Amino acid sequence: MHQALKGRLGFCFLNPAQLRAADVALAKQSDGAFDYVDQVLSRQVCDQVVISHEMLGNRPALVSSIAERALGVFSFDRVVISGYTRLQSNYHVSSFAQWYFRDRKKLLSDVKIFRDLGLPWRKFTAQERSLFVLSLTGKDRNWCANYRRFLAGVSHLSGRVRVVSCHMPTRQLPYSLLQHFVESTGLDLGLEDLSSMDVRKNQSFHPVVIHGVSSFSSDLPANRQSFFPGPHEGNRWLFRVCDRVSDQADVMNEFEDLFSPAFERRLLNHLDSRTAADNHAYCELMSVDQRYFQPSSDAVMMTGAELKDLASQMAKTRRLKAIQTFNRSIEDAFFNAARKEIVST
Repeated sequence: MHQALKGRLGFCFLNPAQLRAADVALAKQSDGAFDYVDQVLSRQVCDQVVISHEMLGNRPALVSSIAERALGVFSFDRVVISGYTRLQSNYHVSSFAQWYFRDRKKLLSDVKIFRDLGLPWRKFTAQERSLFVLSLTGKDRNWCANYRRFLAGVSHLSGRVRVVSCHMPTRQLPYSLLQHFVESTGLDLGLEDLSSMDVRKNQSFHPVVIHGVSSFSSDLPANRQSFFPGPHEGNRWLFRVCDRVSDQADVMNEFEDLFSPAFERRLLNHLDSRTAADNHAYCELMSVDQRYFQPSSDAVMMTGAELKDLASQMAKTRRLKAIQTFNRSIEDAFFNAARKEIVST
């Protein structure tokens, strides 16, 4: 696309660590809060600029401040804040596969909650434990609250900032994400065939890496060191390890026999039911198709006691020794691939 646009559109994928620092500095009203943002904006030479990072979707105050700065300091004519949402259950599964599987603090916190409840945590995958704890604590992403804050944060900017949003396209409710983005933001690209450029394939970590790292890290005491990259660290190295895992024999074929998907499905349905009212309000606020956020017909919201009973009953059906043997084989497959990558460089 950059070649086709010939300098008519600038693009910057922001640095997450710098964004977090800017957000903290902004909250503290510290000097230099906008140093990184100013650096990014000052480098732009095109009339139209896209600055992006998924982290911004959960930081309305920072986004509003960036919009205000783009207008007041860098003389942009207008700003469009554009965001795409998904079911909170889907968001959490995706977040686990990107970050939480290597977040030792989060993994050990989930294990502690299982222990406190008297549940045999080793009979569950780290992702199941993460979903269970989320289901129990009720800390959901609230798209409606976020977008109300986006709108309120730019309301004083004399109509020079618009906020647009939509759900992510799915097989059931498909649309061209690129075309929607271009049309909803009013970008003038001068391109006729956007469909050929609408390629969306996010690189994902291999299931062996996700399960191997999360399984080993969950059993590692908090005072022990680990060479595994944490969230937002070492992505390129981990992807190279994934490539080496792909060359090995399939060791995940027992997964569904040991970990019935029924447990996770009940948790996802619970989350979809719990967030339904907030999602309905978000759809009304931003004119988004309600059908995407509609819980499935068998979705039921459970009480804390019902969630604990569900986990307890599921644990009784699972074979601990078989699970431990499986986990060791997955960890070995990961370590084997990681060692090959380490000694090759």
